[in-house]
Parts: sequence; C-alpha cells; structure tokens
Amino acid sequence: MDGRLNLLVIVADTFRADHLGSYGNTWIRTPHLDALAADAVRFTQAYAEGLPTVDARRVFMTGRRLFPGWEVRPHKGDALSRQPGWHALDEDDVTLAEVLQAAGYTTALVTDLYHLFKPGRNFHRGFDAWQWIRGQEEDRLRTGPRAAVNLERFFHPQTYRRTRFRGLEQYLLNVMDRHAEEDYFVARVMRTAAAWLQDNRDNRPFLLWVDAFDPHEPWDPPTADADRYAPAVPGIEPIAPPGRWDDYSPQEQARIRALYAGEVTLVDRWIGFLLAELDALALSRETVVVFLSDHGTLLGEHGRVRKQHHLLIGAETRIPWIVRDPRQPGAREVTGLVQAEDVMPTLLGRLGITAPERVDGRDAWVLLDNPEAGLHRYTLTAYGDYASVRTPDWNYIAAYRNPEGGVAEGIPALFDLRGDAREERNVAQAHPDAAEEMDRLLRRCLAAGRGGRPEGPPGRL
Repeated sequence: MDGRLNLLVIVADTFRADHLGSYGNTWIRTPHLDALAADAVRFTQAYAEGLPTVDARRVFMTGRRLFPGWEVRPHKGDALSRQPGWHALDEDDVTLAEVLQAAGYTTALVTDLYHLFKPGRNFHRGFDAWQWIRGQEEDRLRTGPRAAVNLERFFHPQTYRRTRFRGLEQYLLNVMDRHAEEDYFVARVMRTAAAWLQDNRDNRPFLLWVDAFDPHEPWDPPTADADRYAPAVPGIEPIAPPGRWDDYSPQEQARIRALYAGEVTLVDRWIGFLLAELDALALSRETVVVFLSDHGTLLGEHGRVRKQHHLLIGAETRIPWIVRDPRQPGAREVTGLVQAEDVMPTLLGRLGITAPERVDGRDAWVLLDNPEAGLHRYTLTAYGDYASVRTPDWNYIAAYRNPEGGVAEGIPALFDLRGDAREERNVAQAHPDAAEEMDRLLRRCLAAGRGGRPEGPPGRL
C-alpha cells in the first residue's frame, strides 16, 4: 500500500432517496446505509441526468452529460436500445475505471445488472476483473419448465396479458431454485464482492464497483421483509404492477409499497454485510465508500407506479448520493443542486487524481464550505422524449421532441417547489410567465447541443 485511498462504489438500481432514514424516512428500516451516512457527506439534492439504467451508468462512469446530444442506436435483439442513450460506451469515452487502472489501481466490477453485458456492450472496460451474477429480470438464463410458472397469481385478469409480462415469466424461471435469502440476487452480489475483497486485500489501491439491480422491479423480497410493512392480500401478489395505480385496491396499494420497502430493507441488509467485511479486513480506514442510485420510481404519484418518461418529478429523478471519506469523519449535509455527471470528478478528487478534460461535471467536494450553494443553478434531466429543468424553486417538465403517439396528458407541467415539495400540483396554467421562462431555458439547452448547459437561467430564475 502506497498511502493512496481505495474506492468502493455501491450502486443500487431504482432506489428512492426518500426511502432512506438518513434522507428523512421514518417507516422503512435502512440501518446500515443510515450508519454509513452518519459518518459521511450526504448530498440531499442530487439528480439524475439521463435515464434509465444504461444511460445513468454512462454518466456516472464518464462524468459526461448525455442530453440533449444523445443518440438512438438500435441494437438487434435489444428492444430497449430504441430509446436514446441506451447503447455501448463510445471508443473515445474515458471511464473512471480506465483512469484508475492507468493510475495503478486494481479495478473490479461485480454486478447482476445484465444490461451491461448484452452483446455489443462494453461497460466492463477498464476493469481488471468482472463478475456477472446472472438471472435478473429478462436475462435468458433458463428456458423452462414454463408450466411451473403461474403468472396469473401476480396480476388482475383485466391487466394480465401473457405476452406483455413475458419478462416476469423469465424472471420467475430464473429464481426457481432459490431457497434461502443467500440465494437472492443482491445477497449474491454482495457476497461475491466481499469474497473479492478477501482475495484482493493486498492488491491496493483498488477500485471495486458493486452494482446491484435491486430494488428494481420485480419487487420480490423475502416475505418477512414485505410483511414488516403491510400484510399480503388475498388474490394477487403485485411484484411487477403495471403503471396505473387505480387498478389496485387500497390494500393492494399498501402491499405494493410494502414490497418495494421490503426490497429496500433487503438491499440495505446486504450492503451492511459488505461493509462489515470491509471493516473485518481493516480496510475501512483507507477506503472511500460511495452509495448511489441511478433514479427512483413512482409509487402512486400522479396515479402511476414504476418509472414513467413524462413524470420526471423528484420521486423519479432525485438520487441518494453518500460519500464516506475516512480522512473527514462525521455527518455533513450538502443541500445545493448537484447532478450525476458530478460523481466521477468528485470521486477522482477524493483520490487526488485530476479528472480528464472530457468531463462535464465538477468536484462537488467544494460545497462542504458552502453546502447550500450547489454546483448548478439548475439541473437538466431527460428520459425518452421528455426533459425536466429544475431550479430550487421550480420543476418544469416538457416534451423536447414529438413522441410517437403524442405528448402525454398534463405536459407541459410546472411544479412550485416552494409550497409543493412532493410535486403534486401542476401550476403551469396558474404561472404562465414562469412556465414560459423555464421552457425558454430548456430550448436554450437544446440549441447548445451535446451536454449543452448555458451558464445560468435567464431573468429572475
């Protein structure tokens, strides 16, 4: 060991920031991540830049903004590649792993995120070793026996269509041999990561990037974890509910929230397992530990469930971002605006390494001297055909191009964050001047091109 710090990055997919105790939640158990936050810097107003999964990882790993210059590059066999930004790393991208590898770090990736390993993907670039735990979601791990899967127990008859839920059928086939909690995907990811730490305790400094697909749907935690928050209901177990909230009774809605909360608690428990191993190996005092998510999800907001292209409210776009630097103990909170592209330069800054010139983001550590300042006067987030411009006072959501099938109902939308922090009331018609000003800012960003972000909002914003 040459005195340089190690880096452990833990990413949990679809993890709502407001479901952590350290972010204000009072009803969900997340003791291990809360303990991490109690000795770390917590960014409370961090937002995604590009959604969903693959797009977000590219921004994290390269420190470069995608929108509005992102592209659609369809790839045979991957229907999701028809959405912008969902493609392999470019040849000229420079990733965090590549920078640290060149600096002499041992680099490793442990994940069950099968999208990163689809044909033609190269998100393992820059890692000396990578391990993929197979079987999540639609990963083609098993082909049968299909007769053993009864999809109807998960859906109401009016919402059940076998072709639509083929992905859930694949998932259920993949988990048929699961018998104990240690067999759950997040447990396997964290156990594999812990084993890598044991084997590589002397290969320092190191980067270990641990990327768990949970708590992404299907929301299928151990029964006890879901029952902790709401009992099961007769009839169905809605582990992968379609997008309309009013298709479910109040009891079923409570169970959906409980299933997701149970996933959160499960993920927290196994992250705790990995952090305990870091302690047991006496590595915590020389390792920067980071916890992140790519985005959140909807749980009844605006009558929807699961992420939606046109509902880029905080429940979906706000991300937890916790950084524990062993040289600066104690809990600190940064409340200014930061965004996903700031992750890479901030982590490199913790290691004393200069970020590549290609990086768009900035080192957020400077905010410790002025936690309310923020790195940006506004954030810009996009998903599919829709974009959000967010300031401390407003969130404006609009279609930035004409979506196939037409613009979603309620768009454009404007939310006054000063009196409506949960973004429940669209006030675009009540505040036309603010809506027009935010729209002008969005159009300026579009005109600026790839990664475009004008210096600041015009006028009083």
